[in-house]
Formats: sequence, C-alpha cells, structure tokens
Amino acid sequence: MDPPNSPLQLTKKNIKGWYFYSFSSEPFVVSAVSTYIPLLLERFARSNGVLLSNHNLPCTSESDKCVLPLFSTFYVDTASFALYTFSVSVLFQTITVVTVSGIVDLWNSVRLKGLVLVLFSIIGALTTICISRLAESQIYALPLLYIVANSCFGVINVVGNSLLPIFVSDLVKFSDETTQPLGGSESSVEKLSSIISGRGASLGYSSALLTQIVSMFLVHKSKTQQDIQVAVLFVGVWWLFWQFPMLWLFNDIPHADASSSSSSSRLARSREYYSSKKIWSMKSLGYGWKSLIDAFKHARLLKDVMIFLLGWFIISDSVTTINSTAILFAKTELEMVTLNLITISVITMVDAMIGAFVIPQFLAKRFNLLPHQILMYIIMWTSFIPFYGILGFFFESIGLKHKFEMYMLAVWYGLSLGGLSAVSRSVFSLIIPKGKESTFFSMFSMTDKGSSIIGPFLIGLVTDKTHEIRYSFYLLFVLLMLALPVLNSLDVNRGKREAEELATIITSRQNSPEADVIPEEHAQAD
Repeated sequence: MDPPNSPLQLTKKNIKGWYFYSFSSEPFVVSAVSTYIPLLLERFARSNGVLLSNHNLPCTSESDKCVLPLFSTFYVDTASFALYTFSVSVLFQTITVVTVSGIVDLWNSVRLKGLVLVLFSIIGALTTICISRLAESQIYALPLLYIVANSCFGVINVVGNSLLPIFVSDLVKFSDETTQPLGGSESSVEKLSSIISGRGASLGYSSALLTQIVSMFLVHKSKTQQDIQVAVLFVGVWWLFWQFPMLWLFNDIPHADASSSSSSSRLARSREYYSSKKIWSMKSLGYGWKSLIDAFKHARLLKDVMIFLLGWFIISDSVTTINSTAILFAKTELEMVTLNLITISVITMVDAMIGAFVIPQFLAKRFNLLPHQILMYIIMWTSFIPFYGILGFFFESIGLKHKFEMYMLAVWYGLSLGGLSAVSRSVFSLIIPKGKESTFFSMFSMTDKGSSIIGPFLIGLVTDKTHEIRYSFYLLFVLLMLALPVLNSLDVNRGKREAEELATIITSRQNSPEADVIPEEHAQAD
C-alpha cells in the first residue's frame, strides 16, 4: 500500500479529478448543445418570425413554414437560424481556445491547467443558467450567451484533453518506480490511455443521461412554453455544482512542471519576461497564436498528425451536424414535442455510454483491433444514418417518415458517438510530441469544433434555399464517405516515432543557449 501522499496515489487522485471534468461538463454539450439549444433557437426564431408565404403575417403554428427577419434586413429559415448560430459560436470558440491554450502552454504548468479547467467551467455554467432566464423577445441575447458558454466549454475541452497523456504517463512512471505491475511499454501506455479515455467518456455520458432523466421529469411537470429552459437551468446548475470535487482532486499534482524539471534558460527567460509584463498583456495573449503557428509548422513534419487532423475534420463536422440536423428535422418535419426529443436524447446517451465503454475495452480486444482501425468501422456504422434519411426521397413508408424511426436511429447514433469520443482523443494523444499537449489539442479542438463552422453553415444555406432540411442528408453521407480513404492511410506506430523525434528536436532547441523567445524589440528595450 502506497502512502496517501505518494506520487502514485496523488496521480490516481488527479485522474479521478479528470473524470469529474467530463462528468460535470458533458451534459452541456450532449444535452444542452445537442438538444435544448437548437430547440430554443428555433422556438425563439419562430416566435419572432413571419410566414414564408406572407412576410406581413406572424408565425403562429408549428406546422407553418416560417422565416426570421434578422435586423429587419434579410430573412432566414427558422431552422437555419439555429445552424448559423452554431457556426458563429464555433468561430468564437476557436479564437478563445487558441488564445487560452497558448497561455497555458507558455507556463506549462499542470496546476495552472487544473485552475483554468475549473475557472472556465464556472463561467460557462453561470452563462448557461442565464440562458434559462431569457424571454422569447430577447432573440439576440440567446445566441450571444450561447457563444460565451460554448467558448468556455471549448477551453475546458482542450485543457482537459491535454491532461490525459500527462496523467497516463505519470501513472505508468510512478507505478514502475514502486514496482507495481502496470508496465511502461508503448502498448501498455496505449491501452491505458484508451481505457482511461473510455471511462471518462462513459462517465460523461452517464452524467448526461442523469441530467436528461431529471429534465424529462422537470419538463413533464412544467407544461409551459419555458419547459426547455427549465432543462437548461438544471444543466447549468449541474455543471456548476460538480466543480467543487474537482477543486479538491486537483489540489495536489505530483507531475513535475517543465519549469522545474528543465534547466532551459530560454524557457526560464521567457516566463520571467511574460510574468514581468503581466500574463494578460497583448504579447502573452498572442503567444497562443504564435504557438499554434509553430504547432502547424511542427505538424507538417508529422505526416500522421496531418492525416488524422484532416480525417477528423471531416468526421467531426459530419457527426456533430447529424445531431443538430436530426433534432431540427424531428421538430420541424415530424412535429415531435419536447418530451419526445428528450426521450430520444436519453436513448442516445444510454447507447453512447455503452459505446464509449464497450468498444475500446471489449470489442477492440475481442477482434484485436487498433484504435485507428476502430475509427474506420465506426465511420461506416455512422454513415447509415444519413443514408437512411436519403431513403425518404424514394420511399413513402421508410426513411424518417415516422416518429418511431427517430428512436431507432438514436440507438445507432449513440453507439457511434460514444465510440468516437473515446477512441479519437486516445489515438491523437499517441501521435503528438510530449510537452506540447495543450497546443496540439488546441489543433485537435480547432479540427473538431472548427469543422462545425462549415457543416451547419452549408446545411443552413441548403435549408434556406429549399426550405427542406432532408436534403442535408446527402451532404452528410458524402462527407463520411470521404473520411474513409483519409484515415485508411494513418499509421499510428510511424506517428509515435515521428512525435518522439520531434519532441527531442524541440527540447534540444529550447536548451540551446542561443535560443530565445523574448521578442527582439523588447530585449533591446530592456
């Protein structure tokens, strides 16, 4: 038995804190973003909209084709309003993520990452609570608050993901030092990373499931126009409440920060310079973008990182857009009520939890599949969803013509969503250089969330043009098919070798006395 404050026990404690990061925040993206916010945006737009056939008449029925006059200048479909809002929110989320993750990498402190994780979670939770208090007439306040909350989630998603390879590496290292049989081989690290990632994703979806079940009860009891906002309120309170265990579990972090483990005069001078100029100065804020540019330069040397990011850009765009499109389709075309849509979300959560746990821990072992191979099978599995929607153009009785079909596809989508969440970040963590986790995961986030700028925007344009959201299934199916040949060329073993070589080069340059990150003009002024 290790002492309570031993490095191994503290690392295990930190991993529990990492689980709480997913447990606390996942309901926001899975429940609020995927279900409640699209419905709220469409409802607010419809409440302030006019008939498509006559712009002088207000929109009064759920079955009417309606458009929203934005700034009294141009008209957009009420479903497109939600999709356009998603695109804009992701743009601002990307800017925020790059800026904050760069500062985190500048200080390269695990403790700072823990603090950033909690701080942005609190801001995001409070903003979500504010969304629940809006009136339908506040049509522009809703997207603005959603942009803030979504940006906060983007930050904690990147910072949280960047902690995974650090904690896994420390767990293997400290277990080897205490002669515990974890093993430090590359295969052990890969399996452990996949397992911990899968558990985190499973816990996240289980928390989303709990919030959805409670939300069903609250919506059933509410029976008012504000029923969805009651559910949003609960998600915000949930997110805020579970920050308290994280504060305690991240209190003691045994990982040696780069500043204490390296004698790099370059890094030391950089930190001394930026601390003297205040961390939130324009120069330090710009460090994130400088780091990202450097990361893309480094990534160009990592063939498999570029292959993965390209493939993940396509996959993430498709999978994320499938969810928002399906919710809006069910609301506008199948006329499903809020309680029905929450039920669909609950089914999705149950199967996502099963997929995140079973796929990496059991199916992968049973069929001896590597993580990137699992991704290929999940993509083929997911592509059936838009394909089935396309069938509705050719058949009268199948192809999302009935409400029960949405429940069937919710099972299908949930399994693929859980598997993708667990496997994708595990694969990426294996092929990036150590010491640059936050910056590379900011690239992962830009690829993951940034792709959502394009998908919803394109579908919004299609919907505005045709006022028929079913046409979006063609685009989603083609995108998923394009991802298959890209990921088929991925070689994880080659990627790990290239990442190790690049990490060695970066370290040697940092330790070089000639290297200096302080801007030349400031060095002269000092």
